[in-house]
Amino acid sequence: MRPIFLIVLSHWLLVGCSVQPVAPDLERAEISTEASACIARLSGTANVRSHRLNNDGFSIVNWNIQKGKHKNWAGDLQQLHAGPDLLILQEAPQESDVWDDLAPAHYRSFAEGFGLMRSATGVLTMSSVAPLAECQLVAFEPWFGTRKATLVTEYALTDTTETLLVVNIHSINFSFGVEHMQKQLRQAATVIEHHDGPVLFSGDFNTWRSRRAEVVETIVERLGLVPLEYEVDHRKRWFGRALDHIYVRGLRTLHATSMELGSSDHNPMTVQFSYGHQPRGVEAAH
Repeated sequence: MRPIFLIVLSHWLLVGCSVQPVAPDLERAEISTEASACIARLSGTANVRSHRLNNDGFSIVNWNIQKGKHKNWAGDLQQLHAGPDLLILQEAPQESDVWDDLAPAHYRSFAEGFGLMRSATGVLTMSSVAPLAECQLVAFEPWFGTRKATLVTEYALTDTTETLLVVNIHSINFSFGVEHMQKQLRQAATVIEHHDGPVLFSGDFNTWRSRRAEVVETIVERLGLVPLEYEVDHRKRWFGRALDHIYVRGLRTLHATSMELGSSDHNPMTVQFSYGHQPRGVEAAH
């Protein structure tokens, strides 16, 4: 855990972006302190779109895997995997042999959150197709100075020139008020509001009390994002409030559920989507 005095040295948000049309090892762009740098790179995505998500149906799993500390987490993830196009994970270890075994053909996009020596964890998005672009938004826990990351990735879709924006977030948790959480969410919102195509905003929002939930709801409503409804809902709750959420715009939900597992302190959500050219801010009922 980082010393608390690093709070003073760490200004609220740093942004790092990289454009990666097809290859996972392209050089990363310089770090910027403005969300505008991320927006510019996303909007300037190359038109090379040989790899696309199928807009008739693509699947996702969202799960906070608690740093992979629990026994059997990898086996549970293997069963959950079973072909999802997007694995959207929080508290995921950056270095793990599991990723090569689990999905050797999937592209891995990672933004570091909590880092301890060589065992950094953060938000990880694994995709069946390479992203057109990716950006990192980094916030800091006000009590401890530890990082909380947001990862933005953009993907091509079949039969359309529009692209899918995926925002994978692990929200600030330890604070007396909601100001720091708001700052983190507004940075992500700034990127989302400049994207005209479909959006998937997913992760561990740490909405364990009403004021925190209200902050999230206000922001997603302004962005025209709607929450998913789950056929079976075993999402982790604290004080009766779900911590993990998926919000979408311009996507049709075909199937959404959450199963109960013992290999993390959170439970995963699995969803099947299609892109049906809905108007901005509208999601068809599943």
